[in-house]
Amino acid sequence: SLFLSLSLPPSPSLCREEKERWIRAKYEQKLFLAPLPHSDVPLGQQLLRAVVEDDLRTVVLLLAHGSKEEVNETYGDGDGRTALHLSCAMANVVFTQLLIWYGVDVKSRDARGLTPLGYARRAGNQECVEMLLQHGCPGEAPAGSLTPSLPRRNLNNNNASSGEAGCPTWGPSP
Repeated sequence: SLFLSLSLPPSPSLCREEKERWIRAKYEQKLFLAPLPHSDVPLGQQLLRAVVEDDLRTVVLLLAHGSKEEVNETYGDGDGRTALHLSCAMANVVFTQLLIWYGVDVKSRDARGLTPLGYARRAGNQECVEMLLQHGCPGEAPAGSLTPSLPRRNLNNNNASSGEAGCPTWGPSP
């Protein structure tokens, strides 16, 4: 049967078309994923709930099934927080990494103008902060509450170690 022939990884002896069909079935049609449990709740809202409930198995399953739009859904009307905002607030490094890998927008802002970076800093989790900076998360906050400071100069010209290339640092207003 077609499913049986697709359920195993292609052998090197298969023709290119068979290998491509297997790859499409796995990555585009997602035929090998465990099915989602039936729910009337939209996938994006299920993801937000799974992050808050610290449910790794459900987060992974929802990310695998979700579209870019679904994984970037916000918490509620006018709230603006994504699953990434919530995982950073919880200082959950594993969820933060998974969400970044699955395309959650690191530059998204909540209703108060805060990015996930602000939540990670408030939670005091340096791993999340560095991860977000490495993936281009801006650190700005609402106008007037924070004043930009100049980025630190790296005298060794080794920008890779700082993890802050192109990202300004922000500190409290004097």
